[in-house]
Amino acid sequence: MSKRKSRRPLAAPASAYQRAIRQADEVLSRNGVDVRPDNWQQLALEWFAPHEPDRSELARYITAYQDRLGPRWGKDVLRLEVFFQNDDYKAVIAHYDQAFSPYPRCALIEMWVADRIYRQGGDLWRARQMYRHALDELPNQAKPRYEMGFISYLLGDFPGALEWFSQAAALVADDDIQLRSRIFYNRGLMRYLLEGDKWAAIADIEEALRLRPDYPQALEALRGLRGTPRWVPW
Repeated sequence: MSKRKSRRPLAAPASAYQRAIRQADEVLSRNGVDVRPDNWQQLALEWFAPHEPDRSELARYITAYQDRLGPRWGKDVLRLEVFFQNDDYKAVIAHYDQAFSPYPRCALIEMWVADRIYRQGGDLWRARQMYRHALDELPNQAKPRYEMGFISYLLGDFPGALEWFSQAAALVADDDIQLRSRIFYNRGLMRYLLEGDKWAAIADIEEALRLRPDYPQALEALRGLRGTPRWVPW
């Protein structure tokens, strides 16, 4: 009986998450990014939160917890942004779960990760908890209020949805066209459904269309409101 030749043990195949990390690091390398102790804070702000109000919120978090963060956290934030830019929701969720659990909760990061958990991952209840945390920590942010409004709508709580949409409308920045248009469109529908206020609903939907003239749902809603005595928005 012949002897078997000894073989080196085969390396375990890389997981999808490990492959995603390598690809993100390649993107960072191609962009000349070198995360160091003297630049991790600035890089995190420039990549993940270049605009207000997100920039101020992330800067506040970094200042509060800088002794517990550091270059490794900074690099993980940059990797997360690469996953967002690539619209890789599985990598976003996996990276958030694996890389950020050792650190204090960051409401701003949770707010954006919750979007993928709920819209693409399908876990509404987990996302709802994350949005509630963002509500407590980010009192000047419109997005978590909009998302809570949409979740309330999905759960059949229409009065709650209208209240959340109204709070979001009071906070959303004028130049945040995508979010602002969605807020006014959805608030218009809730005003019509709950209050029967056709003209208030039209005013909100016209505001959505002023921002996004090609918004298909808003165009359809406006035609319905103007042309039907009792239009039903579904």
